[in-house]
Amino acid sequence: MDNIFELNTVNNVKDDIVDSKLKATSPVVEVFSALIQGKRPENMDGKVLDKNVEHIKNLAARALAGDQRAVSELNTIQRFAIQPKLLEAIKIFSFMGTYKSIPYDTVPMMKTYKYESVDSRFQASSGDVPFATHSFREYPIGTQTISSGYAVDYRELQSGNFDGTVAEGLQQVQIDMQNKAVYYVIAKMYDALKNAKGVKHFAEAAGITKTAVDDMLLAMRRYGKTNICGDYSVTSQLNEFAGYKTIGAATIPFGADVVAEEIRKNGLLNFYGGSSVVELPNAFNYTRVNADKSSYELYMPQGLLFFIPQGNIAPLQIFRRGGMTTMTGDDIVTRQHLTRFDMEIGAGVAEGMEDQIGLLSDTNFEVPTL
Repeated sequence: MDNIFELNTVNNVKDDIVDSKLKATSPVVEVFSALIQGKRPENMDGKVLDKNVEHIKNLAARALAGDQRAVSELNTIQRFAIQPKLLEAIKIFSFMGTYKSIPYDTVPMMKTYKYESVDSRFQASSGDVPFATHSFREYPIGTQTISSGYAVDYRELQSGNFDGTVAEGLQQVQIDMQNKAVYYVIAKMYDALKNAKGVKHFAEAAGITKTAVDDMLLAMRRYGKTNICGDYSVTSQLNEFAGYKTIGAATIPFGADVVAEEIRKNGLLNFYGGSSVVELPNAFNYTRVNADKSSYELYMPQGLLFFIPQGNIAPLQIFRRGGMTTMTGDDIVTRQHLTRFDMEIGAGVAEGMEDQIGLLSDTNFEVPTL
């Protein structure tokens, strides 16, 4: 079970709401969660709804007056509102490897396997036969705090405007933390695969070529049925290998009609060489404009194409330590009330198992760094 702590940076006090009856299933959380989406809570009595709306408005008024207990309670309500959506979004980690949730008082432990007596042979006329066995060891890894936040407008809440800047701020926090967490995992995986010692399946070149993809699949299918995943910029390059080619401004089908139709509808092949092709979502970071001011920066790297075998022991292991925490303080320059959300993530590729993930890196794009 996650251990939750709420802090306030102004007085550096624990959240008194821990001792109250407030839970993720409390009516006030249900009301707040619905209203910030512009909806009305389903199957809720009107009197109960009005009572909880007034309670939230009262908390906002008290928070404006400097009541730290009200600030802490509003933080807890907001955390309960966005945490389920965030945790649902990062379940994509289960597709990439092993994803575990551990308590705050637990150290994330990587588990790595190695095979012994792999020179197993047919039964001899005399003597014992060595059999292939495996052993494992565990070692600790550190975690990274993933943070996001927004300037909360208590006056909006006090006036009953729940789906305004507060709703937009919480939505951006969820998107920001989700993408930062995925970027962190991808960066750790890239670094481990590129710098692995011994056998590794890593290649980089300008562009994703059919030969490189076929060679990587030939190797990775020995480990099991393989999923191909990455940003649209690399997964879409597989289209030219099966289905159509772009010549000038014209798109020319040259394969089966069903393949061309698949690409037309989805923008991607669903399968290539018997492997699923999955696009990893990569959103715009609306807080950062790119170098030439033509658009926004993306959260995730664009040039990495991963080949992840399924059904074997996952070399990529991801940990979420504890739940989400919040802090609130005042910006003395702008007098804004800033609320910050934190979540701890640990990730790594098990030492000695780096060969079990394939990676093609398109050098036309920047590589991830931590």
